[in-house]
Amino acid sequence: MNKNIFRQTQIKRLNQIDITSKRAKEALILESFFDQHEVKNARKLAITMSHGFELDTAPIIQRLIENGKCVYVPRTLPERQMEFVEYNLNTPMQPKFQGILEPVGGNVVRPEALDLIIVPGLAYEVSNGYRLGFGGGYYDRYLKKTPASKIVLAFSEQIYSDPQWDVEPFDVPLEKIITEEGVRFER
Repeated sequence: MNKNIFRQTQIKRLNQIDITSKRAKEALILESFFDQHEVKNARKLAITMSHGFELDTAPIIQRLIENGKCVYVPRTLPERQMEFVEYNLNTPMQPKFQGILEPVGGNVVRPEALDLIIVPGLAYEVSNGYRLGFGGGYYDRYLKKTPASKIVLAFSEQIYSDPQWDVEPFDVPLEKIITEEGVRFER
């Protein structure tokens, strides 16, 4: 299926998850995530600032900081590039594309210095670990630059046994996919 059409379908599907169910699923995902050895061993982690229908990353970020981890959040750059900037609860943020918060200043981490990156998206397939992102290509470009472990936190509504969209040569496969049902894919 065409990626843009599938994205629209997937956004509608995610918006239909009721808030009570969403919060329950998020709690299970969070529990499983913090049990993973990659998380326990990581010092420097990159994670997105969630928005709208996405899994709420605020409690994850809070707990990572409480656990003494260095947390980095994305900032978009020209030409569909991005960088990750050190984040704490006092980091000044401003809304950017689609109202997503981005850091205003701060220390940029080199891609090779990250231990773990939590990769956002709309859909994931568990046969080879591919994702369908939001269409900008920011993460696919960045993921090619970093040796960091690439983990996804997703709702079961985002999981497919095979891709329902066109996988492109530039798509970067992931290493682990975690849902409220536990680890659904591991490379």
